[in-house]
Amino acid sequence: IVVVAANSWMNTPAGFEWVRGEAINIDPVAAMFNRAWLHQAMHMQVAAIQAVGFAVAGMHAYLLLRGRQSTLHMRALKIALVFATVASLLQPFVGHYAAQKVAEFQPAKLAAMEAHFNTEPRASLMIGGIPDAETGTVHGALRIPGGLSFLAFNDFNATVKGLSDFPKEEWPPVLVTHLAFQIMVGLGTVMIFLGLACLLWLRKEILPRWILKILVAATPIGFIAIEAGWTVTEVGRQPWIIYGIMKTKDAVTPLPGIQFHFYLFLLLYFFLIFVTTWLFRRQLRVAERNMHLGGAR
Repeated sequence: IVVVAANSWMNTPAGFEWVRGEAINIDPVAAMFNRAWLHQAMHMQVAAIQAVGFAVAGMHAYLLLRGRQSTLHMRALKIALVFATVASLLQPFVGHYAAQKVAEFQPAKLAAMEAHFNTEPRASLMIGGIPDAETGTVHGALRIPGGLSFLAFNDFNATVKGLSDFPKEEWPPVLVTHLAFQIMVGLGTVMIFLGLACLLWLRKEILPRWILKILVAATPIGFIAIEAGWTVTEVGRQPWIIYGIMKTKDAVTPLPGIQFHFYLFLLLYFFLIFVTTWLFRRQLRVAERNMHLGGAR
């Protein structure tokens, strides 16, 4: 939540006064609970449940394929899929709310997310497509008339600002932002249908091996969707690091040796990956042993 709040502050800065390039009269509480914190926190929390749910389901599907303790792993698989599927069904509503706030607070970001170049009523929602920022066109997209207007304002006939309303030097990188947004939404849609299909199969108390294999393949998709979402958030804010106040090029530190902080954080995350993996494996072995001993009694 703290990380999301810090990021939301960069999108909708609050809790300070900016005077001659210096922040004064700082209010940490107002900064944390800025206008964007609620929708970003909700969106990230639900996404985290999706990602962890499918990752845990994929892990237990893999162990079922290997013939490990079936009762334990089938129960764990069901629990993980219930959480992941419910979160996946909630996410479109949370995402709709978040999109409306982006339209209100960062209209240029919304325009880049949808590769929407010209201001117009009944703006189309783009599915797929490759945007060309030089010509202001999108190649190969499926268009839903009025879809973007509804997404942003709950009105199919509403006017949505296009990138042409903003100075070109303040456009986010349109291609990266649009593709990342499409990946996030596309994987979110996959998670909805995959979760529902698996829960329907589980009513028969069994999952075919081919579904288990799909779940194993789907283990990382929630995390990929999260990374795509963070790409939308960060790249879509460019060229600003603090929206409307400081540009990224002005925030680059001149301090020497900053790369060593990056190396230390990299080592820390590799260590955390190792410890987390070890703890998961250890917990599974203990659970399987306890299940086996319980069955023996």
